[in-house]
Amino acid sequence: MGEEPQLRWRTASAVDLPLVEAAELDYIRQREPDQEAAWLAALDRNRRLWGENLERTTVVELDGAPVGYGMWTVLDGVATVVTLHVSPAHRRLGLGRRLLDAVADHVRRGGHAALALGVHRENPARRLYEAAGFRCTGEDGEYVLFRRDLAG
Repeated sequence: MGEEPQLRWRTASAVDLPLVEAAELDYIRQREPDQEAAWLAALDRNRRLWGENLERTTVVELDGAPVGYGMWTVLDGVATVVTLHVSPAHRRLGLGRRLLDAVADHVRRGGHAALALGVHRENPARRLYEAAGFRCTGEDGEYVLFRRDLAG
């Protein structure tokens, strides 16, 4: 029998920014291709956002290679998931849920009582958020808004 893969959870650093940018661009091209031009026009703003929130970003590594990350920030006083990503080859293995729970725990330890996020209505990750206890709070254009209370 082979060895179990080794998972490692860590806080992101500047060396992770190219990974985030490439994965986010891949998401746009896969899920929201009509938004690519707007996304590219906002790239400098996104780079600043990602860089400013490295301490709020959890990276998961599998056998030493990064395979996912989750980032949050505070928007209008509410802790909000900026992005959650698991590489396509590692999806449907429970990493997304574990990453989301790690982000929620980080948010809770930061003194926040709730975690919000928005997801494109066509994104299958909606099921992950719903299964993780997020409840729909509304819509914003093509995005469905969710919130999860973090009591405890």
